[in-house]
Order: sequence, then structure tokens, then C-alpha cells
Amino acid sequence: MTTCPVDPVLCMALFVSDAPKTTDLDDAMVRRTVDQTLERLGPDECYARAAEVFGDRPDIALDRIQWARELCARALAPSLSGAADR
Repeated sequence: MTTCPVDPVLCMALFVSDAPKTTDLDDAMVRRTVDQTLERLGPDECYARAAEVFGDRPDIALDRIQWARELCARALAPSLSGAADR
């Protein structure tokens, strides 16, 4: 199992957002979507909605959370390139 390099609540926010998985979101859109979803729902509601999806539709939940984690890792993970310069 791999770990996500970003805060899990950010991935949950993208997971429960209205963003369609079929859309290729650029990094700026991922950040906007996560920010707007967290502002609208808050972290607890994001987790609650994600749990509901996993309970009701596990067949789609796994694929969607993997999608959300990949996009968040790309758009929101701290850059590791600066660490080598220290």
C-alpha cells in the first residue's frame, strides 16, 4: 500500500466534489476544487460523504479515490526538489 503525500482531507474534498472523473483537471483546477469543496462542506462533511459513498457504492469509490489521490499528489504535494538544495 502506498501513502499519499498530501493531507488526506484534501483528497477527500476532491473525492466528494462535483468534478467529473472524466475531466482532465489541471493543477490549478484541482486546487480550486479542493478549496471550494472544503469551504462549502468542511473537513468533517467531506469525510462523512466519502464514507457514505464507500458504503453505498464501493464499486465506484475505489476508482474515484485513486483518481483523487493521484490528482492531489500532483497538484498539492510539497515539492521535494527544494529539499536537495539545502
